[in-house]
Amino acid sequence: MKETMGQIIRRLRRERGFTQEELAEHIGVTFQAVSKWENDTGMPDISQIVPLASVFEVSTDVLFGLAVTTEDEEAWEFVENAEKLKEYRNLDSYLAAYDTLIEGLKKYPNNLVLMYNCMQLGTSLSFPDNEGMYASERAEVFLTKTIRQANYIIEHSKNITDVLSARQNLVFLYSVNQNFSAATQEARQFPVRTDFTLYSTMAIVNEYIENFECAAKYLCTDIDYSLQALEDHAARLGKAYYHSGKYQDAIEVYKTFFAILKAIFKDECPPPYHDFDSGDCYLLLAQAYLAVGDEEKAMEEVENSIWYYLNLCNQNSDECICHRSMITSPLVRETEIQTSIPRNIIQKELLDKLAQKEIQPLCNEERFIALINHVQALSV
Repeated sequence: MKETMGQIIRRLRRERGFTQEELAEHIGVTFQAVSKWENDTGMPDISQIVPLASVFEVSTDVLFGLAVTTEDEEAWEFVENAEKLKEYRNLDSYLAAYDTLIEGLKKYPNNLVLMYNCMQLGTSLSFPDNEGMYASERAEVFLTKTIRQANYIIEHSKNITDVLSARQNLVFLYSVNQNFSAATQEARQFPVRTDFTLYSTMAIVNEYIENFECAAKYLCTDIDYSLQALEDHAARLGKAYYHSGKYQDAIEVYKTFFAILKAIFKDECPPPYHDFDSGDCYLLLAQAYLAVGDEEKAMEEVENSIWYYLNLCNQNSDECICHRSMITSPLVRETEIQTSIPRNIIQKELLDKLAQKEIQPLCNEERFIALINHVQALSV
């Protein structure tokens, strides 16, 4: 049965966490008027429809029950259009992408696909440590909305991956805002073991039916995701040792990670399980070697870090280097997006790497100067 306008108003009010009194105050009416609307014994005046839609952050079509039934398809169109707007490390493009997702949520306020993607982008834009991408003027609004969206996903999503992602975002946001008790409470909701993933479990099924080729594909995918997590953990563990003065322990952590990569990829160039923002394990290892006075090995690791990207650029004659990214959703749908990173942006990022104060003891080395020259030649 189609919802009445009164039922729609009641549902949206409760989903937004408003009392009748609070909603009435926003609209400029009495709470008795709101009660009449919700009980279908009265109707909002035409002049109150737009303010109501604005408070609920929905389109007026939603209030009139006119939203179309192809919700999931349209939701994905909003997500994919938002992704196409994003340019690497361009804050304005990310804000435009966020606003596109918000437009989708105005039409489909409870759509988990839109809410999940909006939550992910909102977290990035409201995170002060995200240098160059922190939307300081709108950060408080992003923070409030993102926390609300994350909690909604936790309560309503049946996709455990999305629920855990929402909790992780809350841990980040609460920690940044010094609410450590709330961050700890969310962190304690995570499972102790995470080895039984979709891919590893599907591999087990295929092993039993002796479809070993398919099992291998699932395991390769699972290893790929595991290595991304391992690199993150190795980088953070190494940093923790480094800042505790345990430089040799930091070196062993990084060397162990690279030994694992070598064992898996042999002589092939492994994919970069790091990004420009976090600082990769090569440079972190170089810093640790410098801390123990081994400049020769430090220089080798700086070269390893820079040459990966130089080789990537040399293999691609275009103005932009394409990186693949996956859009995932509560619908277990994956859409592959090609993210283009302009060569001049890569050049700037690499020069920033070489300008890090921790590796400046190497700046007068001939090999170091040669690296700078190679990077500067990218724009030629």
